[in-house]
Amino acid sequence: MSLSPEVLLNAVTRSICISKLKELPIFLSKEVTYKTKASVLVPLCIENDQVCLLYTLRSSNLSNHSGQVSFPGGKMDKNEDVYETALRETEEEIGISREHIDIWSKMPQVQGRDRNIAITPVIGLLRNYHRDNLRPNLGEVEEIFTVPMKTFCDVNNHAHLEYDGIIIPVFLNEKHKIWGITGMITHLFLSCFLPEKLYNVNFMRRKFTLDELMPSKL
Repeated sequence: MSLSPEVLLNAVTRSICISKLKELPIFLSKEVTYKTKASVLVPLCIENDQVCLLYTLRSSNLSNHSGQVSFPGGKMDKNEDVYETALRETEEEIGISREHIDIWSKMPQVQGRDRNIAITPVIGLLRNYHRDNLRPNLGEVEEIFTVPMKTFCDVNNHAHLEYDGIIIPVFLNEKHKIWGITGMITHLFLSCFLPEKLYNVNFMRRKFTLDELMPSKL
């Protein structure tokens, strides 16, 4: 099986992926009233002829989740839907406007780490992606990088964090570690997007502690 753009991004594969996304469970606690709603874009793109996911490294100057890997996104404004929030935040954070994003679908909501925020991931393909077109908001974004599908399929890049009795996926990509809610969303999406024979995970092969994953402060 191939990981080429022609295979992974064709109409049939897209339709199958969207159907699987709709079957995912909602990862919210029935015992919690979520005061805040947010949305993130899970951005697919093609770089160096490979299908990739795009991530941001949050600025070390931010008060929340500083120095951590994330997807573009944020809290919903009044009268916005999840798609509008994801598109607005993506343009604000990395400079890609909505007309260059092909929205596929949304994923079921997941609970944020602080337990009072419900996050809806939105899947979108960045059309005609080129790194030179990125315009990072330096107040929020320290770095923008992409991870090819072959990296996610390599079990040597799989690990986990156990947090409150829950096993959370960790993906290794050169100097970056993708974990937390971002790691969970990544895994849930890839389990719907990639062929099972290629995305055969082994997160238990290595364990990280929270201290090992949290960015150090100078």
